[in-house]
Amino acid sequence: MKNVWIGLLLAACAAVAGCADLAGLAGYQGAAGTQSKSALTQAEIVAGLKEALKVGTNKASQQLSATNGYYGDLAVRILLPDEAQVITRNISKLPGGQTMVDNVVRGINAAASDAASEAAPIFIDAITSMTIQDGAKILAGGNTAATAYFKQKTRPQLKKLFASKIDASLQKKIVGNVSAQSSWNTMTTQWNNVAGSVVGQVAGLTTVQTDLSDYLTDKALDGLFTKVGEQETAIRTKASARTSAILQKVFGR
Repeated sequence: MKNVWIGLLLAACAAVAGCADLAGLAGYQGAAGTQSKSALTQAEIVAGLKEALKVGTNKASQQLSATNGYYGDLAVRILLPDEAQVITRNISKLPGGQTMVDNVVRGINAAASDAASEAAPIFIDAITSMTIQDGAKILAGGNTAATAYFKQKTRPQLKKLFASKIDASLQKKIVGNVSAQSSWNTMTTQWNNVAGSVVGQVAGLTTVQTDLSDYLTDKALDGLFTKVGEQETAIRTKASARTSAILQKVFGR
């Protein structure tokens, strides 16, 4: 760990005070005046972090794009919007109502899994923008520092790109030959008809106008970043997760 901090101090020196490029240094002078063979260069720090993100995002994408990848994982399962809870409490009491609700929940999770299969290339493109200064800060951060940085830097772009996948997925006939979007539309339309009626108004019911695509995109990305964070934590804390030489050198300290 001492080597890591010295490497980071050298990186900061290069970034702030204009010191010589660390990539050209073979090592640094240790306390006894001897050169350490395990000193980290700027290039190695960034390469290790990029490798960690590539490994993490690929594994996260694979996990979530598998059958029931979202639905089968309680940590990331996408539930109906809060505004829809009043629907589920009441429509489930009607004949076939619970089946309709279940189909919607399964459908939107299947749609997210379908979109997650396309996420890895998007993440990899964004990884290339990481700078040396970013790398030094991230390496010294917590177990999900890289994930947090990545989320902050890429989420707006990822949401735009991911939304198109979600929209397409929502239109696919996934459960019972019915799409998630059509199931949602049917359920909310039936509810809104009741809520907007005289009886519904007297009962104090309110209509639901949630944009399912926008909601699902946000939740799908939340789940994806959760999984990336889990992978990053594993790489930082478990030797078995460091599957390449650069990961072992940067994080095995």
